[in-house]
Amino acid sequence: MSVGERFERPVLPVELDDSRASERREDPSGWRFDDAARAGVWRAIGERRDIRRFRPDPLPPPLLRRLLAAAHSAPSVGLMQPWRFIVIENEQTKAAMQALAARERLVQAEHFDERTRQYLDLKLEGIREAPLSICVCCDSDSAGREVLGRHTIPDTDIYSTCLAIENLWLAARAEGVGVGWVSYYQPDDVRALLGLPEHVTPVAWLCIGYPDERPTRPGLERTGWGRRRSLAEFVFAEHWGELMAPVQEPAASRSQRSGSGVAAPDWWQRLAAGIVPGDPNAAVAVRDASDELVKPLGSLGSLETLIERWAMATGGPPPTSLHAGILVLAADHGIAGQGVSLFPARVSAQVAGAAARGETAIGVLARALDAELVVADIGLTGDPVPALRDWRVAAGSADITTGPALSAGQLRSGIEAGFALAADLAERCEVIVLGEIGIANTTVAAALLAALTGLPPSAVCGRGTGLDAQGLEHKRKLVAAALAANTPDRTDPLECLRRVGGLEFAALCGALLGAADARRPVVLDGFATAVAALVACRLEAALRDYLIAGHRSAEPAHGHVLTELGLEPLLDLRLRLGEASGGALALPLITLAARLHSEMRRFDETAVESSGAKQRGTV
Repeated sequence: MSVGERFERPVLPVELDDSRASERREDPSGWRFDDAARAGVWRAIGERRDIRRFRPDPLPPPLLRRLLAAAHSAPSVGLMQPWRFIVIENEQTKAAMQALAARERLVQAEHFDERTRQYLDLKLEGIREAPLSICVCCDSDSAGREVLGRHTIPDTDIYSTCLAIENLWLAARAEGVGVGWVSYYQPDDVRALLGLPEHVTPVAWLCIGYPDERPTRPGLERTGWGRRRSLAEFVFAEHWGELMAPVQEPAASRSQRSGSGVAAPDWWQRLAAGIVPGDPNAAVAVRDASDELVKPLGSLGSLETLIERWAMATGGPPPTSLHAGILVLAADHGIAGQGVSLFPARVSAQVAGAAARGETAIGVLARALDAELVVADIGLTGDPVPALRDWRVAAGSADITTGPALSAGQLRSGIEAGFALAADLAERCEVIVLGEIGIANTTVAAALLAALTGLPPSAVCGRGTGLDAQGLEHKRKLVAAALAANTPDRTDPLECLRRVGGLEFAALCGALLGAADARRPVVLDGFATAVAALVACRLEAALRDYLIAGHRSAEPAHGHVLTELGLEPLLDLRLRLGEASGGALALPLITLAARLHSEMRRFDETAVESSGAKQRGTV
């Protein structure tokens, strides 16, 4: 080659850097996008929002693939690519996840003190409304390989996974797709729900869909929960705590069944075969209508949530005139002989008979509400009471301090009896209120709750019908004895019910299945009813879509159960009466909420034009 002749640069593959050193030196910023492209990037960053309200319209599959490809393009330490994406569209799975999130939402509510009510008014997830969810997981198993960059900082796999989430989120914003990050769950619960191995961590549950809101500010800032702080407060110079000179912020930065994973026996699965999750699209439709009412958005608080839950269960809002059925299930308990109540066991049959004749509180309420009242003998002792529906499985349950309460056959018969009773009532009624009667059943409910959750006797035992301090301590000791005698496995809810439950608890579980099978909402009464619902929901997460908590009773552990169920009560009157009375008292709230939804004026052009200046001045 002659002197002075220049070498030609090799032709490089397009994925390699073909820039020259002189080019990079003369124009260090030459790698930047053009003005329009940069503006788009900054806009995506600045307008990314955590979306809570979604349209039900499905995402086109090519669009979903683009979003996943964006996530998969994220940087990762050592090119480990630890992210894994589980795409979830099954309504059963989403129903189970929403139940987990609802429970944890109420758990956290207890930590906000005076801000609890404000916290409960926040909409924190859209699991059921979004057409799909993506559980982004981190697979920490490097199969014994040494990963570049991870030796001293093992958590770089989690950091890399978070970068994939951010990539997906920004791409979604550019595509007009909403993303909501749900962080209300226990990781082990999600592992069980999705069958994740131990080395896989669920990092984020993302709700994905077209948004039904277009917020200009972060949601928590918009609701007054918090404020976005200045960048200058977070930038230090040289060492911790020494604030740097103010930094100019960029302008743009301003249907497979999935319950709890518990295997249920074949006969239970046959009873539950017709249960489907509620319809989130119906809830969205009702919410759309509610947003058009002449009122500030969300101003009816829990009543709006109630209407949406009803629509999810039934397909539409509740009727303004409601025909309700009240089902009260009565049984006796062997542990009653150990003095855990102020009343002897024979009182159960007396109260049940009086209730059926309309002589107790629930009889009065049923007449006042024009509701159909059914009181059934599932397991009372003594002679049959003529006023009761006779579905007696056995003469009471065994003493749980010495062994199992029920045989396997009694458990099944009790559940099947409750199913049949609720199914019959559902043919004539639009909603079912569930309650129970049984001396000593708060002790049984406490033992069953402890078995299901691992809570200690001190946390689950209350005063029941009015025990004094000594009586309460005796009750706690008996619950501890029952747990020791039966060693229940909390991962097997039906076995917990068999060992430390009772016949009316079994029938309550069956009644929940029967009501949900007929797509009838169920209003829960007190502590015992809620504990039975917890058993059923542990096996069939979709059941929760049909549940309404009528009230929170004076029994302290009732709050624990409602938290586990992720339900907020409509009333809190410190009742400890039982027999479905608290649930019945909540029924008028449902019909009043229905009338508000049905009869309030809506914001539309005709209404605005006809209302004139007077209307405009009052809204």
